[in-house]
Amino acid sequence: MRVSVSGKQFVFPRSCACCGAYPLTTLPVSGAEKNKKARTRGWVWDIPYCSSCKRHIRAIEGISLVVLFLIAASFSIGMYVLAVTRLWELGLEAWMFSTAFTGSLAWASIKLVRRRSSKNCCGLGRAVAYQGSVGTCHSFDLKSGFYAAEFVRANHKKLVNVTPQVASILRGTKFGEHQVPRRLLRHQKH
Repeated sequence: MRVSVSGKQFVFPRSCACCGAYPLTTLPVSGAEKNKKARTRGWVWDIPYCSSCKRHIRAIEGISLVVLFLIAASFSIGMYVLAVTRLWELGLEAWMFSTAFTGSLAWASIKLVRRRSSKNCCGLGRAVAYQGSVGTCHSFDLKSGFYAAEFVRANHKKLVNVTPQVASILRGTKFGEHQVPRRLLRHQKH
């Protein structure tokens, strides 16, 4: 679910963004933008995750890097065999064999990571992704439905470009002071 919020500091709920368990660690989400004067501005937010989810996210990110390296290596092997033997069929076979090996290795690794992850996990990768910004409006892609609902409720005063999904979360919700940072609260006069 895509959620757009305006500001620089946001409340990220104290539950694992992937499975909802109590978070003991965080993973950073970052983004950058060039302004009109060609200066780059960057943002980093720490997203809470439990230890188990952080392990499977790191494993999937590692598998992705290894697969990319092996695909490049398999192409290089195919080109090397083609250059040495001058037989394009042999070079193509070497490339196809090494690519098939890479695919089967990646499939087995992902299956192992999936088996070790919790059934409550919303996926194997990061549950929160930064989509970019326009001025002070930042957009996040939240894969977990319950975490998206908590994030929307915690940052309800900063929401912009509200989608029908986000509006449905806000309907009938009563907001308490504990969900908004103290510095943002305006104390009412009695």
